[in-house]
Amino acid sequence: MYSGRHGNIAERLTDFTRMAGLPMEKRLQCVDKLPGLAIGVLGVPAALIAAYWWNPVLSHDIAETFSIIVACGVFMLTWNARKFIDNHYFIFLGIAYLFVGLIDFLHTISFAGVFSAQHHSDSIELWFAARYLQSFALLAAPFFVSRKTSPSLVFAGFLSASFALAGMVHYGISPDFYVAGRGITPAKHISDIIVSGMQVLSIGLLWRVREKFDPEVFRLLVMSVIFSVAAELSAVVYMDAFVYNSVIGHYFKVISFYLVYKALIETGLVRPYDLMFRNLKQSEEEIRAARDGLEMRVAERTAELRAANIRLELELAERKRAAGMREMILDLLQRTGTAGSVKEFLSILASFLKERFGTDAIGIRYNRGADFPYLVTLGFSQEFVRAEMSLCPLECTCGAVISGRFDPSLPCFTSNGSFCTGNASELLAESEAMKTIVTRGRCVRDGYESIALIPLRLGDATYGLLQLNDRRNGLFQPEILAQLERIAENAAAMLARLVARDALRESEDRFRSLVENSSVGFLIVVNEQIIFWNQRLERLFGRIREGLPFLDLGEAHPEDFPNFGKLCGAADLPVSNGKDAVIRFFIPDSGTGRREVRWMNCRANPIVFRGRTSILVEMVDITRVKELEHAVNVREKLASLGQLAAGIAHEIRNPVSGININVSTLDTLCGRAEGLDPDEREKIREVIAQARAASNKISSVIARVMGFSRPAPPRLERVDINRILHDSLSLPEIANRRRGVEFRERISAEPLYCRADAALMEQVLLNLVMNALQAMENGCATKLITISAAREGDRAVLRIGDSGPGVPEHLRNKIFEPFYTTRKEGHGIGLSFCHRIVIDHGGGISVGASESGGAEFRIALPLEEGRSPA
Repeated sequence: MYSGRHGNIAERLTDFTRMAGLPMEKRLQCVDKLPGLAIGVLGVPAALIAAYWWNPVLSHDIAETFSIIVACGVFMLTWNARKFIDNHYFIFLGIAYLFVGLIDFLHTISFAGVFSAQHHSDSIELWFAARYLQSFALLAAPFFVSRKTSPSLVFAGFLSASFALAGMVHYGISPDFYVAGRGITPAKHISDIIVSGMQVLSIGLLWRVREKFDPEVFRLLVMSVIFSVAAELSAVVYMDAFVYNSVIGHYFKVISFYLVYKALIETGLVRPYDLMFRNLKQSEEEIRAARDGLEMRVAERTAELRAANIRLELELAERKRAAGMREMILDLLQRTGTAGSVKEFLSILASFLKERFGTDAIGIRYNRGADFPYLVTLGFSQEFVRAEMSLCPLECTCGAVISGRFDPSLPCFTSNGSFCTGNASELLAESEAMKTIVTRGRCVRDGYESIALIPLRLGDATYGLLQLNDRRNGLFQPEILAQLERIAENAAAMLARLVARDALRESEDRFRSLVENSSVGFLIVVNEQIIFWNQRLERLFGRIREGLPFLDLGEAHPEDFPNFGKLCGAADLPVSNGKDAVIRFFIPDSGTGRREVRWMNCRANPIVFRGRTSILVEMVDITRVKELEHAVNVREKLASLGQLAAGIAHEIRNPVSGININVSTLDTLCGRAEGLDPDEREKIREVIAQARAASNKISSVIARVMGFSRPAPPRLERVDINRILHDSLSLPEIANRRRGVEFRERISAEPLYCRADAALMEQVLLNLVMNALQAMENGCATKLITISAAREGDRAVLRIGDSGPGVPEHLRNKIFEPFYTTRKEGHGIGLSFCHRIVIDHGGGISVGASESGGAEFRIALPLEEGRSPA
């Protein structure tokens, strides 16, 4: 079609379009447009160069006028078609180009063409204001490809931005790009680079949404931005300080706006659907393509549906069978859910099978050690049951199924190990292999033709066997046999649970019996809290609640509290180790409520309880053992004391006798001496009296020690404790010290007869009252002694209490030991003497806290049976 240069160009363009993958129609359109393209490529530069040579300002004004016309045309097209354009990229860009054209118009009318050294206009600043606005529009427009926008709001926004940019130029706010006398400023070069960068970035954003555009429109838009960048960069390398722009820059800008014209105006007028209804056109093409393949797909789908229908019918039938099986299993579970034993469960199972399958006879064998006897039978004669009861050794077909000794190649055995036949006599007559298995043949002899034997097996454990016999032929079809195997599988699982439950219950019963009836207190601690305890421990410490901190179980003796803390931390020990400790606890007496000291031998071992690290604590009450140990220690001390006292008495009495003789002699000589001053004589007599008193005190201590170490056996008589108490309070030692002390007496109204030595008991009461008086001598505002006697059960109980400082709880067991005292002037003999006398009377003595805050001594003596004669 074209020759010469045009022909070469056409061939190259055809080759290019072929390489670009354009269809033939598009290739022909490109070739047809070659004359106009050649005129544009060659004619526009020639016209601009000619105008530039004639008048540079004219070249500039032609380029700017063209861009302004294109910008206004783009706006008018997109604005008037805004209700029909579904891609708001064009609306946004069309509005933006209107204001870019307006600022370019201001730039054009203010352009002087030549900048003298004394004159500078705002033309160059307006140029960059238009370029920045254009670059922003190109960056933002791709975001509105899939988003709707308000054209009025966009119009108002660009209007405001244009006024702001023009105002900045007019009032000198924008930077100077040209300074008279110096020429182009660095700000101009920086702005050229920034504008070029923004426009290059806009190409990347446009590329991301390229599928939303007609390919030709997309290529024109991209080429327009590329030529705009080229126009901007051409100004960077242009060094003419008098003419604003070069002819190359004018040419690139004209091409850029021309491509915008081609992309929007020409496309919108010639092929409006490619521009305004791009998405609608794509949808139509997709619908057309879908319609073309619809019939083929319908045909394929119809064939698939036929095949699926067949599969669905099979699946529905299978589901129906499965649903029937589930209903049957649920019915079985509901019936057997309340079974309390294995026999009850198997009886319900046999009745269920009889009802469901209607066979003549049903038997269920259950494992009893090495044998599998019948546990439940229905329909079998008593003679049959007696003959077939035992399977030791595992004979016949039942034994083969239970033990798994069968040939899987035989058709009468299933893969699950079940046996089934619908004609037993024929099978036994024709199969030599079955004759080796069937050694009894009782079922065949009794006329049973249909036989099903299903093992009750779960994993490796065999619990028993289901046996269903019927005299009809061909009763057990594969479907029925599958149901029986499913029932046997569930029955075996339920049997396993029953067996495990019975074993667990038996184990728990043994454990509970062992723990609850043990004389040892048990408790389990998790995270320092008690979660289990037995009755013995509750009898020791009183009521215990779950979650009680271990440290709050009881009040430990202060001396033993560190050991108690270590015991509570026994969970930190290795599992193979344990912690032993002997701890004293203050425990209230269940009868009187008074706190007593109880000795506990404790052992703590780390264990795993319910999957958690725990402490098992064993507590044994060894109070009686400790009391016996204490009694033995006291007796050993007393024996040693007796030997020591005898030696002391022998060694001290002779010197004391000599002292007494010498003191008496000195007293006599002092009386006979003449010439002594009366004062001196009196002083000598005072010294003699003091020496005699000291000697008497030594003799008294020796006598008390001897009396304590070798006491005379009490002379027990039937006496009234009330009388002894009354006589003790009348003794001179007490009567002389009553001043300033309040005595409160509560004596029983009835006589309290006991077998006692009145003199020794008076001595005990005297010691206790004197100790109470001494305890209240220092620092007691109120001095009060309470004395009471009352019957408590089969004992007479005397109480002597005071308002003194009392006895610390941790010392209450030590004060009765020989030679233990808390007073500086005490000998530690008095309370030990009282304790020994009370013990010799078969009673007991203890100390606690009185109602007035001091100490209270409690003496309990056994009452004599019978009362005094009337």
